Amino acid sequence: MTVEVDQAERQGQHPKGHSMQQESPTGRRGRNKQRAPKVTKGEIESSSSSRMDSVSIETFEYQPAYSARWNLTTGDWALLVAISLAAVAVRCYRLSNPGNVVFDEVHFGKFAGKYLNRTWFYDLHPPLAKLMYAAAGHVAGYDGVFDFKQIGLDYAAAGVPYVGMRLLPALLGALTVPATYATARACGYGMDTGVLAALLVCVENGLVTQSRLILLDSPLVFFTVLALLSWAMFWTQQQHAYSRAWWAWLVATGAMVGCAASCKWVGLFLLPAIGLSTIGDLWDKIADRSLTPARWLGHFWARALALMLVPALVYVAWFHVHFTMLSKTSDDALGMTPEFQASLQGGRQVSTDRDVFYGSEIRMRTTHARSGYLHSHAHAWQHAKGSGQQQVTIYGYADANNIWVVEPAFNATVDDSQGLVRVRSGDTVRLRHKSTGRYLHSHDKRPALSSDDQKFELSGYGFADFAGDTNDNFRIDILQGTRGQAGSDVELQAIYSQFRLVHANLRCAVYNSRKKLPKWAFGQIEANCMRNCLPRMSTWHVEFAQHANATGETRRASYQPLGLLGKLWEYNRLMAESNESLTGSHPFAARPQFWPWLRRGTAYWGGHGRLIYQLGNPLVWWGALAALAVFACLRLLVFLLDKRRIRWRLGGSRTHQERYFSSAGFFALAWVCHYLPFFLMRRELFLHTYFPALWMAIMVLAFTVDLLTCRMPRIVRLSVYVAVAAAVLHAFHEFSYITYAREWTKEQCLRAKWLQTWDIDCEHAIGGVRAAVESLAANQTGTNVSVNHSP
Repeated sequence: MTVEVDQAERQGQHPKGHSMQQESPTGRRGRNKQRAPKVTKGEIESSSSSRMDSVSIETFEYQPAYSARWNLTTGDWALLVAISLAAVAVRCYRLSNPGNVVFDEVHFGKFAGKYLNRTWFYDLHPPLAKLMYAAAGHVAGYDGVFDFKQIGLDYAAAGVPYVGMRLLPALLGALTVPATYATARACGYGMDTGVLAALLVCVENGLVTQSRLILLDSPLVFFTVLALLSWAMFWTQQQHAYSRAWWAWLVATGAMVGCAASCKWVGLFLLPAIGLSTIGDLWDKIADRSLTPARWLGHFWARALALMLVPALVYVAWFHVHFTMLSKTSDDALGMTPEFQASLQGGRQVSTDRDVFYGSEIRMRTTHARSGYLHSHAHAWQHAKGSGQQQVTIYGYADANNIWVVEPAFNATVDDSQGLVRVRSGDTVRLRHKSTGRYLHSHDKRPALSSDDQKFELSGYGFADFAGDTNDNFRIDILQGTRGQAGSDVELQAIYSQFRLVHANLRCAVYNSRKKLPKWAFGQIEANCMRNCLPRMSTWHVEFAQHANATGETRRASYQPLGLLGKLWEYNRLMAESNESLTGSHPFAARPQFWPWLRRGTAYWGGHGRLIYQLGNPLVWWGALAALAVFACLRLLVFLLDKRRIRWRLGGSRTHQERYFSSAGFFALAWVCHYLPFFLMRRELFLHTYFPALWMAIMVLAFTVDLLTCRMPRIVRLSVYVAVAAAVLHAFHEFSYITYAREWTKEQCLRAKWLQTWDIDCEHAIGGVRAAVESLAANQTGTNVSVNHSP
């Protein structure tokens, strides 16, 4: 690293055209002051004109961050082949071990079978990675019968071609290694730095572990890497705008972003990273006077279409495949809306009388939740602050205890001399539970699961020879009708009218709390009466209606099957709710502040003296974290020195400095976009969530090593690279036992616990099993037994 003063500064002129005193290389003003020579007016004018010309010329210059094309050389091809073969060997080594269901294979293996059987299921992640596993299973001969229902089930005993299914993530993980090399080269770095970056990814134990199992993270990381490789390649085409290669890499970036987001929503974090880079690029292009406004707008719209529309279309396309494949209904479909169920083969089809009259029997369903129907049964509330009256709950299945009869308000009548009277918005009614005869009722008692004074208990109240009271009265407030169904916003119509039940005295609305009641309420969902609640969880609709005295042909109502966009909206809304509700306390959950320094790992599987413990290569993780810190410090230092008009050239040249700040800066930005948002999430998180951000930090590490060694003699630089490679290879081997589920001794396990927070169960998962085996063998033979260790 060297410190320079720009040519303009040496001539007593600031680069922007302002005069300044000459500074020493350290930035301090010289102590030997000299009297400025006298100049004539003509010389001043000539000098001023010269400076203005200089400013104009500098304004016309526009230099993109990357301007040189990268063409694959013979050496690049040879290295890519060698790197790919090494990566495949590392990922596929002993891929059949263990031959049991591991960690979340219980979910994603099962989902692959559902696709093959075309049976509906719901999952809180987008479908692409699961579709890929279904395709891999189909090619490998999986018939979709094995259910993956618990960790530890034996694949071989069930005849499951699990190796073929695991081969998919292994190959995707292997391909990220040459893609890493290509990304480094596209950023302008030499072959040695590209090989170093690829090696760091190749022997990262966490990435290796994740890519050997039927899990979603290997496809996610693969498409994330391809997206950023495509973006880097797009930058190499900046001097060839609108060429076929320029368009190809730009559209490929958008397509890979869409594929990453279609595996997990974590892929959406690529959008702010690439988006901020795009904004910076377009802002810089404003300074390029060779670009007309129309051509600048062309750049804007090209990026907008490729980086926003293309990812959206790819995302929708994979969901279209998902919905097409899962065409048959199942028990999982009961969690979807009736409209969604109606779109599935064999799905629940509802047809009912449309009009609701006084005296109609109705069944009411929650509109914006999957909870079920307003329900009551002959069991009393048992909570201490309750009334002891009959329970009113929400139940997920349609049965006789969901039926209510609509009657006029207490001490009120309706004139039915001219025929049946329709229920209208604003009417005050009572709802009598058909099975027990008690009325829906609310009063100043707290519900079972809340002490909030804005919430009141719902109960069934009444007995023989008792006419009831005004606490049985509820007002029907229709919130909206259905387009095309005339009168559904004024008159209560089954299916088509969405309404609230508002208590006449307490001014509270019947509310779905979505909380599960205790066993004495049969684990059903709590319904209460809540003041000032939002409409979403207090909106209902009638799913079934009939009147015993209805005559003539009655109008019918039914759910309309959803189209693609309707199903897409419902499914993604449900995914968001499911992710938000994952607030459990899994024993191996980890918060984001502990990820970068690898505080602890995740136990995936254990048995027979072996285990899989998801833990990264600590030297790679800690080196990547250190590189991010070095980048931040160097960027701040150079910024401050620039303010002092001191040009400190990192790596000894402006080229090295600009390349480092452009490339490492972008990947540091991408790391921030993939890491910081998790601090805002309350859901349960795990170490593997950090893997996309880890890959970006590894790129910063490789670029930082290049910067710190670029001024060294070639042999010294090569020695540093070899030392780094040897260190990470040693750490990879040290932790390969928990990556490949190899047998090891208790002593080896304890030695590998570099941090006390690494809760590898050396005693029970390994030591205890081995001790039991050795003890059993010694008792059987009566002699000392030596146990052979497989590699």
